[in-house]
Amino acid sequence: MSSSFAAAFAPDAENRRLIPFDYQFQFDLQGRGRVLRKSVAVSIEAAFTAVSIGYGVLPEVQALTFGPNIADILSPIDATENPRLGQIPLSAVLLAAERSFAKLPGLSRDEPAAAAALRAGIQVNPDVAELALQDAPLEQRTLSRLFRLAGSASSEVQFLYALFDEGSGRAFQSEPLLNIAGLGVSNGDRPFRHFSPAIVFEPRSNISLEITEIGNFTGKLYVALQGYKVLGGSGSPTAASRRSRPNLGRHR
Repeated sequence: MSSSFAAAFAPDAENRRLIPFDYQFQFDLQGRGRVLRKSVAVSIEAAFTAVSIGYGVLPEVQALTFGPNIADILSPIDATENPRLGQIPLSAVLLAAERSFAKLPGLSRDEPAAAAALRAGIQVNPDVAELALQDAPLEQRTLSRLFRLAGSASSEVQFLYALFDEGSGRAFQSEPLLNIAGLGVSNGDRPFRHFSPAIVFEPRSNISLEITEIGNFTGKLYVALQGYKVLGGSGSPTAASRRSRPNLGRHR
């Protein structure tokens, strides 16, 4: 049993009550290599004991597929043929991105859709990659979903993170950690880690989390510190009021 947990149930803490409690940080990731920092304040009601940290992401746009028309690739004379992957110029890919995503909310960020697609990253759609990479002739139904945005899949999010106690100035890592190494991937494969021992943040202290973008992912990042509080500490707002004991002495 950890010292903090044992202290919560010490003999002089009979009026205390342990409750689960989480603190959450929210970040807007834009895939531009920014360093983001946010803080949360521990309330005065009790110290917060963090036992684990986890995260999840909400993509700004889901995995989107797109592709050019045959007429964008071949001249009108050759348009009766089916083009191959090697015949598709970048201009045709960007034209297809602009046509597909120009009216998509949240993607363009006040820039042309084609530029936003380049920033997010463009890759061959894995569903048709085997056929395309064989340099086989591609029908229009395959061309229309030949590419996808690489930065929209939640499993591809990457970032560095660092946790601090602003009150004591203590850092809980020697340098920022890669999320894959410290927390796991966001598809649910070990997306958390336990603290050993648990970390205690005193009332009124500020917990700070720093995030560094290192991937193309755009969307919401949610990081949660999972733990508990012990209510009823002496001098705290949740302390139980002492009732006066009845006088059991004999009256004369």
